[in-house]
Amino acid sequence: MTIKEFKYQYALGALSHADLVSIAKRTSSKYILTTLSKNKNLYIRCDVAENKNTPVEVLTKLSKDSVDFVRDCVARNPNTLVEVLKKLSTDKDYYIRRHVALNPNTPKKVLTTLSKDKKWFVRSWVTKNSNTPKKLLIKLSKDSDIDVKNNAKKALINKYDSKRI
Repeated sequence: MTIKEFKYQYALGALSHADLVSIAKRTSSKYILTTLSKNKNLYIRCDVAENKNTPVEVLTKLSKDSVDFVRDCVARNPNTLVEVLKKLSTDKDYYIRRHVALNPNTPKKVLTTLSKDKKWFVRSWVTKNSNTPKKLLIKLSKDSDIDVKNNAKKALINKYDSKRI
């Protein structure tokens, strides 16, 4: 679909929800992604937020969405700016913090902060980030929560020679 066709059909309301979802997930058009990021449907905004072609300025705007689910989708996008991830790492919703912990762009300093999160669920996801430093994994391997502890130990074994742990 061309941008011209999209503008025409979108203005007429001729695109179904399924059409909009498909477009939001697959398009690389900055214009279309920007337009759909303003859609009233939270699932359309989430699909835009998860699209790897979404411009960083759109991701930044969506990171301030009033709907937790949309912010969570921004946290999942590997193109989300570090500054946005830092802000999302303090979100009240621990699902969002969990996806920040897993995002490959999350800086080590933020991972360190998230490793102290009150929710074991978030700490556990820190162990799954390939950028989590060995020193932090060792610390998490002594966590009070058994799942965090076990996940940290598995990460250490998978990431480093188990004989040197």
